Amino acid sequence: MKNLLRILICLSLVGFAIARATTPSPKSPAKTSKTSEKKPASMKNPSGKKADAKTLLTDAKKALAAMVKAARADKALDPKVPKNKPFWKSTQLIAKNLKSADKGLAAKSNDFFKGIADARKAEEQMKIDWQLTDSKNKGVIDNGKKLGHSLARLRTGFSKEAARKKKGGELTAQEKAAFDKIKAQQKDLLARIAKLGKEAQKDKALEKGLRKMQKQANHIIKEPATVDAYIATLYLLDEQAGLIRGYEYYVDKPWRADYLTLDTILTNYETSYVEWETSASYDWVMVDTAVDIYESEDVEVAESISEEEITSEDSYVESESFDMSEAEAEEVAVEEDTDSEVDSDDTADDDSMDDASDDEGDDISDDGGDQDDGGDDGGADDGGDDGGDDGGDDDGGGDDEG
Repeated sequence: MKNLLRILICLSLVGFAIARATTPSPKSPAKTSKTSEKKPASMKNPSGKKADAKTLLTDAKKALAAMVKAARADKALDPKVPKNKPFWKSTQLIAKNLKSADKGLAAKSNDFFKGIADARKAEEQMKIDWQLTDSKNKGVIDNGKKLGHSLARLRTGFSKEAARKKKGGELTAQEKAAFDKIKAQQKDLLARIAKLGKEAQKDKALEKGLRKMQKQANHIIKEPATVDAYIATLYLLDEQAGLIRGYEYYVDKPWRADYLTLDTILTNYETSYVEWETSASYDWVMVDTAVDIYESEDVEVAESISEEEITSEDSYVESESFDMSEAEAEEVAVEEDTDSEVDSDDTADDDSMDDASDDEGDDISDDGGDQDDGGDDGGADDGGDDGGDDGGDDDGGGDDEG
C-alpha cells in the first residue's frame, strides 16, 4: 500500500511538472507573428443586393447628378468662388470620364476601363478638394459617397485587374517587371516627399496628405511579388494619384514647382499602365455577371433622378469653366494654411466625403506587407492614417467570390 501511495505521489508530481512546462507564463505570453495575428483586409458582409456593370454605371451617374444638383442649389458652393473651383473641376473630370466609360461599355472597348479608372482617380481628388470648400452640405456629401461606392465596385468588380486576379497563378515576366518599376517609382516618390515634408511643416492639412502618400509608398515597396499584391497596388495607385492631384491646391507658390514634380511620377506610371491594360485579356461576359454590393457600400440614390436630370446636370458640369487663375490658386493655398476646418477633416467628420470602404488596395497583401511602415525608406514622419478597411480582397470577377 505504501509503495502504491509513493507511485501515485510521483505520478502527480510528474503531471504537475509537465503542466507547468507546457503552460506559458502570464509574464511571457506565447509569441505570434504579426502576419498570423493580422485579420483579413476586408470584413465586408454582402447586403443581399447584386449589380452588373451597366447598373453600377447608372448608379454612378445618378449619384453624380444628385451631387451636382445639390451643390448648384447651395450659394455657398458658388463655382465662381476660388476655394470652390477645385471641387467643381474634379467633379467635371468625373463627369467626362463617366461619359467615356459609358461609351466604352456600349462598344466593349478599352475606353470603359480607362474611363472608370480615371473617374476613380478624379473622385479621390474630389474628396481632397471638397475639404477646401468648408461646406457641410449633406446632400453633396451623401451622394458623393454613393458615387465613390459605385466607382470602387466598378473598379474591383469589372476591370481588367479583377479579371487578372480571378485568373490567379504567378506574375508574368511583364507584370513582375512592371511591379518592380512601380516600386522604384515609389522610392523616388518617398525621396521627393522627404523634401516637401520640410517645406510643408506649417501646413497641417498638407502635411497629413504627404504622410498618407508616404505610408502608401512604403506599403507598396514592401509588397510581395504575387498577383494579389500586384492588383491591390494598381487599385491603391488610383487613390495615390487622386491625393497627389488634390493636394496640389494646398501648396503655396514658393514651392509649388517642387510639388508638381510628383505629377511626373504619375505620368510615367500611367504610361506604363496603359501598356499593361492594352495587352491584358478580358472576357466581356464579366460585365453582365452581377457582383455583390456590400453593406458598407450604399450605391442607390435616395431621391428620384430622371434621365433628363442626369443629362442636364452632366451638361452643366461638363460645359462650365472652372479654371483658376494663378492669383486665385495662390489665394486658396494661403487661406488653407490657417483654415482649421480643412486641417481637421478626416473620415470621421460629418463634413468629409472620405469613406474607408472605398480605399481599395491599402493593407491587402497576402503576407502583411504593410507591416512596420516606419518611414525607413525615407521621407517625413509616417504617422498618417490610411483610412482603415480598404476592402481590396474583392476579386470581383465573374462569380464574385471575393
